[in-house]
Amino acid sequence: MDRRRWILIPPAIWIACIMLIQILGAFTAPASSEMPDECPEGSRNCARMMMGLDGTPEEVHSAAMNWIESQGRTEVELQSENTSHTVFRTPWMLYPDDFFIETGCTENGTWIQIHSESRLGIGDMGVNQERIDALLDHMATIELEVSDC
Repeated sequence: MDRRRWILIPPAIWIACIMLIQILGAFTAPASSEMPDECPEGSRNCARMMMGLDGTPEEVHSAAMNWIESQGRTEVELQSENTSHTVFRTPWMLYPDDFFIETGCTENGTWIQIHSESRLGIGDMGVNQERIDALLDHMATIELEVSDC
């Protein structure tokens, strides 16, 4: 085989792997865009967090969506005033990760719940928790007015 042909083999394998990941990711997509109840037991590719913030649920959700829109490789699957489902794709191999946000009110104020989960694999190398932490860091920089729910 000619030396120039060997150069084409690694990119061809990479493209085939990406195509396979996209096909498998489509088959493992969640059945609905509703916030999952919890991370699967023993999961190493799921992270979840809930915290209280100032502002109305709509303002908090809007600020979170502004952060999501500033990120690369995202696709919003569903968005309403207080909930959203976004698919993040990892760099290089484009693995799909589902990212859910829900906001609401209690007598103590506004809360945000975030759920990030990889569709494929048994581990995520901390990517989902890092994504949640990045959103929460962004939310800490946003000045929201204190409001009653």
